[in-house]
Amino acid sequence: MIIFNEGKYKSLYAAEQGELAKIAQTVAQDQDFRPVYHLAPPTGLLNDPNGLIFDGEKYHLFYQWYPFDALHGMKHWQHFTTQDFQQFTQADLLIPCELYESHGCYSGGALLIEGNIAVFYTGNTKRPSDNQRVPYQNLAIFSKAGKLLSKRPLINQAPKGYTEHVRDPKPFLTKEGKIRFICGAQRENLTGTALVFEMDNLADTPRLLGELALPDFDNQGVFMWECPDLSQIGDQSLFIWSPQGKARESEQYQNNYHAVYALGNINDRQFHAEHIAELDQGFDFYAPQTFSGTQTMLFGWVGLPDLSYPTDCYKWHSMLSLPRQLRLQNGKIYQQPIENIYKNITALQSTHVQKETVIANLDRAYIKFDAEAQPFTLNFFTNAQNQHLTLSYDGKVLCLDRRQTEQTDSMKSFGDRRYCRIEGLHQVEIFFDRSVIEIFLNQGEKTMTSRFFICARENLIRINRPLALQVGYPTAITYHTKS
Repeated sequence: MIIFNEGKYKSLYAAEQGELAKIAQTVAQDQDFRPVYHLAPPTGLLNDPNGLIFDGEKYHLFYQWYPFDALHGMKHWQHFTTQDFQQFTQADLLIPCELYESHGCYSGGALLIEGNIAVFYTGNTKRPSDNQRVPYQNLAIFSKAGKLLSKRPLINQAPKGYTEHVRDPKPFLTKEGKIRFICGAQRENLTGTALVFEMDNLADTPRLLGELALPDFDNQGVFMWECPDLSQIGDQSLFIWSPQGKARESEQYQNNYHAVYALGNINDRQFHAEHIAELDQGFDFYAPQTFSGTQTMLFGWVGLPDLSYPTDCYKWHSMLSLPRQLRLQNGKIYQQPIENIYKNITALQSTHVQKETVIANLDRAYIKFDAEAQPFTLNFFTNAQNQHLTLSYDGKVLCLDRRQTEQTDSMKSFGDRRYCRIEGLHQVEIFFDRSVIEIFLNQGEKTMTSRFFICARENLIRINRPLALQVGYPTAITYHTKS
């Protein structure tokens, strides 16, 4: 074991006695923004969900984590297990301690093989002679109880014809029982793609089969595909990935980076897409991953690369989305929170709002209403600075406006309104959790996930026309951590 401790490339093994506890005291000073029922890091920065898998009894959830500050430093894999997505128990972490992961354990996925959990991940390393990044693709084995049993490198460099940006292996099994994994990649001409590797078994050396072809996607300007995820939903193939560099548009692809899905059929490595769309049209949603071994569910990172947030001063950054159930409907992917989230909504009651009203604990509430395909404007919250969050609909396009909220310069640089075209809008579901809003439209036809920051807020709703609201409160999640 090697203990890495070089600036921001510092592993947990290098933590001084009481260091994390001291950082946690800073986190605890945040009285406005820490979520109640979303997974957030105890300290430091959270980003991509990783290694999502159902082992036949419980779910394993990993996420990218830098424990020491709200920045992208040495990445670890935090690890929890759960049976109900309400109570989470900490299991063994993936902590960088070998040369093939010297600068962090980057993203990846997991499979259940021979009764154990096989975790595929990218080891970030840097060559001492010129500080050039060299990506390793690695394998770690965990027991179903959550104990780390072993790890080893599988591939020690990027394939010929590709840059050092080859990462984020997501594994799956073929019908013949072969192990395959798909990696995001960048060609030497600086265009994005995905690569497929194959192994006969876990002891095998991976073989590069080639690129995943997706001719129906406009790849112009895209320089990298991150976090590729190839799975099945019903009788169709589902490909989810995060292309970087796609040009921003007025009503879609509005962020600096995006999470996209393709639905269709795959023949060997040729993906014939019948529908391609964004997974979420809010300000903050990226790097989603589906679970292996169960119905199609996913988590997303409620955040984006290259953004800072007002919570960074409290030494914590970002959270995961609610766990979402995916379903096929009308040739598209629909998303809503999993059933257990709805089962754990308490004190659900109806209230009729004429112009404005105070709703107790609005900032951790679930709200549902019928828009009746008619325009509306809703203002949520207020404070001494008259800060508020605005959701409006003109009969064709929904707009989430956070101009009147606290924002960092990097948040402002990508605009302060997000649009979602959806005609015939009826069901609107909103999940507030302190500094995050997740919006689900028409039973999940469209979604919008965003961070927002309003200090010392009053839980007030103002509305421009009467609406009948259902209001309830999702149950707070609990953590059981190792001592």
